[in-house]
Amino acid sequence: MLPLQGITVLDLTQVIAGPVAGQILGDMGADVIKIEPLEGDHFRPQMGGAWVPAMNRNKRGLALDLKSEGGKQVMWRLVQRADVFMEAFVPGVMTRLGFGYEAVSAVNPGIVYLSISGYGQTGPYRNRAGYDPCIQAETGIMEATGHQDGPPARVGAAPVDQGTGTYGALGVALALLARHRTGRGQHIDLALYDVGVQLMSHWITNYGRTGEDPQRMGMSHTLIVPLRTFATQTQPLYVACTNDAFWHKLLEGIGLAKLKADPRFRTNADRVANRAVLEPILEAAFAAQTCEELLTRLIPAGVPCAPVKKVSDMLHDPHAIARQSFVEMAYPGLGKVMAANNPLRLSDVPVAVRRLGPHLGEHTREILREIGYRDGEIDALAKAKAVRLHEDEPATPSP
Repeated sequence: MLPLQGITVLDLTQVIAGPVAGQILGDMGADVIKIEPLEGDHFRPQMGGAWVPAMNRNKRGLALDLKSEGGKQVMWRLVQRADVFMEAFVPGVMTRLGFGYEAVSAVNPGIVYLSISGYGQTGPYRNRAGYDPCIQAETGIMEATGHQDGPPARVGAAPVDQGTGTYGALGVALALLARHRTGRGQHIDLALYDVGVQLMSHWITNYGRTGEDPQRMGMSHTLIVPLRTFATQTQPLYVACTNDAFWHKLLEGIGLAKLKADPRFRTNADRVANRAVLEPILEAAFAAQTCEELLTRLIPAGVPCAPVKKVSDMLHDPHAIARQSFVEMAYPGLGKVMAANNPLRLSDVPVAVRRLGPHLGEHTREILREIGYRDGEIDALAKAKAVRLHEDEPATPSP
């Protein structure tokens, strides 16, 4: 039995953060109903249509117009039966639609209501829309990223969105645990902004001690030397000497054991102070060797290091394949869709693609039947444009 089996989640979120949270809950067995407007999640066209299939596996799909009277009636029936309600609109939007936390919890006091927004339900920025790069800009991530002599840079992935989605799923699980003990649901106020601040945690601590902002260091690090990428004869190699023991092992591995006794480089503080002298010496040693031969010495010695790979390299890496770190799904109309797998590895919970990401409105009729609507009533709702139907057979994973 999956840990969230029997839990019903109404997922009204779009783009990345909310769908990630819902997908985690779906992977863990919840019946996640992805509720979209009649025109669909506005990211559906992205990546040639592969976006929603990649971000919304293990969910069912319902297309609903929450501004219509019929759509509102459908939503209220769903609310009465649901355990979790997830929305990701600018604060106040759901209240204006009639489905804010106060209204929903009055009908279903046990419901866990997750609100994801850019800046949170309170504070002077609450009414601003927020996306991952905006939050990277506002929380110091962007200013701390990039080359020393260059402008601030955006992190190439979406760490704020992905982190928010993970915290969203965690918050829902904790609130469900609390409900198990108290019988009461609660409202979760989750802001991308707060997650961005959390990602800068060690820099906040450093500023509190020193009053210094982080400097852009490219692939290097302000506080630790060497912690950076080095060019080799083949591909770049990243090395993280976070303590003096690793430093000594690194010197042995790259053929610079003589530097162990050099007082300029004895401790990390010494190495930071003498960075300008040390780094050219290290660069020359790395540049004279291949990445592959360096790895054969550094990895067995326990030195934290890794070759710098492209996504295409990673997807062919034997470790990623062995860990099943990504999944491939045959999706009708699109062919093969690749996506990151759920990184959770619970010994008693096999994570699998039990249901492909839904087509727009794919399960509208199925879901409405479950909450008491007859086919004639469903057809009338569709004719009134309160719901949208997709009459294909439910998608199932390919073997």
